[in-house]
Amino acid sequence: MSEDYVPKIGNRMGFIETVNDTLAVYRNVVEEKIDDPDLEIGFEEKMMCREAIEHIKHSDLYHLDDDFSEMLKEWADQYDDIGFTEMRLSKFTRPPSRLCYVRYASIETHLGNKDVQNIGLLTEYFEDGMTSVKACSPLSPPVVFGAYHPDKGIFFNSKDNPDDWDKGKKDAISNIILELAGCFELINNPRFVVSEAAGTRAQRKQMKREQNIPLEVWHKISWNVDETTVVANEKDGGGWRMPLHYTRGHPRKAEPHHKNVMYKDGKPYKWIEGFWSGHPAFGIKKGYHAPKIGKVA
Repeated sequence: MSEDYVPKIGNRMGFIETVNDTLAVYRNVVEEKIDDPDLEIGFEEKMMCREAIEHIKHSDLYHLDDDFSEMLKEWADQYDDIGFTEMRLSKFTRPPSRLCYVRYASIETHLGNKDVQNIGLLTEYFEDGMTSVKACSPLSPPVVFGAYHPDKGIFFNSKDNPDDWDKGKKDAISNIILELAGCFELINNPRFVVSEAAGTRAQRKQMKREQNIPLEVWHKISWNVDETTVVANEKDGGGWRMPLHYTRGHPRKAEPHHKNVMYKDGKPYKWIEGFWSGHPAFGIKKGYHAPKIGKVA
């Protein structure tokens, strides 16, 4: 498969429908039940489809909707103008499970298409701290995007030097991987978000019967807007009744012998992690799509 391969565009589908269609199509591909010559793929792609089927079946599945898009972009923007291997990520960007499947609303915007692509990201966490990232879609074979490590930055699936890629390609893939890491930082912080079962119980039971996916692995992530979760005595940057906002991480001058030093223009720096402040019960700063105050339905 070409490294410039971009998944095909399809009409927007719901979270459970996308997982169902991806599995159904990939199974038809490996069982050679598709007669369309345009969908014929080779041995390597079929093996990747097989791996994706097993990956999805054993993953925790997470869906974040449009309400998170601008906040994730703000989170990723803190890494502007920092080299890919110089980026330092929070330890909370570790996936909550060894295998995850994640969908969030802004993936397709980075691929330069106005139409929605039904893309899920498959992640696998390894014991050395590396998290691999693949993309899958009902209309496309799986694609390896790259990986990230909190202390080593972002890595790409390329035999070439990523610095030789055109800016659009680098921006698209790096933003997708960064925002995925941001998804996990949010998911790992229950103070700001809550996880509830995705879809209806009937849908999940059907997926158990047809796709062998357990009922309990489906998660829909929503803003936690229950005001009772805010601790009144909390010290939160000048007042706990603040809207949710993210203070960006930034590099600070360091000495060469310091741990986890990164270099910019030949000078040593240490990454100071960003942090979340405030609470979505009081809105979300900078005009982000804030939910209404009250318990999540």
